[in-house]
Amino acid sequence: MASRFDGSFFPVLKRRAAYATKQDGSYYYYTHYRGEIAEDCQGRCVYCDAHEDEVGGRECMELDHFRPFSLAEFAHLGHDPFNLHHACGRCNRLKSNHWPAAGTPHTWVEDFGFIDPFVHKPSEFFEVKEDGELRALKPPAGYLIRLLALNRPYLKVLRRRRILNSERIRFETENVPKWEAARHGTITMKTEELADTVLT
Repeated sequence: MASRFDGSFFPVLKRRAAYATKQDGSYYYYTHYRGEIAEDCQGRCVYCDAHEDEVGGRECMELDHFRPFSLAEFAHLGHDPFNLHHACGRCNRLKSNHWPAAGTPHTWVEDFGFIDPFVHKPSEFFEVKEDGELRALKPPAGYLIRLLALNRPYLKVLRRRRILNSERIRFETENVPKWEAARHGTITMKTEELADTVLT
């Protein structure tokens, strides 16, 4: 099966240089950053890659504290927008306060932990198969697939839909100009050629 990272899945993310702060330089309550974080994550769940429009809109998305502030070592990050990610409700609840790399400066240790999409490219860790299944290429992708149920049926359908839509766009881009040219008599297409473009 072919890998599908043609822009349809896991885009490269980049954080803005700074987030809004109060006059004293401190951060607002973390929910203040919902819009900015959603924009930085391109409207997608950073874990399953579902776009907010595919799961009921932004109101169905949540702010995930990447490093769980319920853990003492990260308590100071409760309102830090640089620790916030856009996540669908299901992934955020499944992630909960799991953090296998606790006590280290890393986000994963050996096979267990989390990929920060603002630091690492998920496309180097995951492969999307033709049927929409997500396959691990290297750790900690396997851990994430299991913990967050990243191959739940609905997500596989979403990925398959994106693949089909990408193929439709490619097909139309290649063939519509030919059909238009043939319709206007600019070029001549034999019946066999036309059939080939329709059935490809």
